Amino acid sequence: MTESTFIDKSVSRLVAQKPVRYHINALTKSGRKQLMTVLTGFFKSENLNHEHAFAIHYAIVEIVFNALKANLKFVAFREEIRKQLHRFKIYEIEDLLQVIIEERTLREFMATRVVPELLRNQVRQIFDLEEKYRAGMAAKLSAEQVELLKKFRLLVRSIDANVTLEITHTPQEIRISVTNKVPMLARDLERIEHSRKRHRELHNEGRSGDFFSYENMDTTESAGFGIAMVDQGLYRLGLDPFEQLKIQSKNRETIVDLIYPRRVLVSQAQ
Repeated sequence: MTESTFIDKSVSRLVAQKPVRYHINALTKSGRKQLMTVLTGFFKSENLNHEHAFAIHYAIVEIVFNALKANLKFVAFREEIRKQLHRFKIYEIEDLLQVIIEERTLREFMATRVVPELLRNQVRQIFDLEEKYRAGMAAKLSAEQVELLKKFRLLVRSIDANVTLEITHTPQEIRISVTNKVPMLARDLERIEHSRKRHRELHNEGRSGDFFSYENMDTTESAGFGIAMVDQGLYRLGLDPFEQLKIQSKNRETIVDLIYPRRVLVSQAQ
């Protein structure tokens, strides 16, 4: 399917109020551009204010990026648990590892034994290698870096840690749903919710910009700046982010739902 056919088909389905679903394994420049073209084409067909398409595009890219990052982080977390089981000379590691991963209580207990900074550094390293590889710089990577990248790609595939983006359109709303097939650790969800609530407090005080200042900067993982920017866009539309953007962490998947009422997309962008 050519790029223009892909875009036309996506726009046509949205206009016909049929869901559009994409399986995503990377956020490429080409992919982001295609998504923007789909959104602007759809907005034009529906006589919606196309300026709002830019904010929605940012929101989708941010949420998908977080989902891809969460998949890598979960794989890194899983491998750290494996290492600890090896240290204790535990046999039948694969079976026990599966039990730990699938049982929330055990999973959260093991999370207390894994340093967050370690996972954050591993995820950043893999993302940097992916970016260089996809930018045509594979020849500049060392043999060890290439092997590390291959290892994590294989691990992600082995647990079906894929990301799905679904966009649906009704006469009342546009709904974006991003699902990744790994659970979110409680500490990560709590950190994001804490950041969102702090941003809301500052917004209510008329000081939302202060959230992004150095004094308020949270240097830990998952500081929530990107999601706060999505929340900021919702505030500008006169919406309550905690009603329009919801994160659900289930036992085997994480789902982020983002809803835009059509009525706010007709008005002029603020």
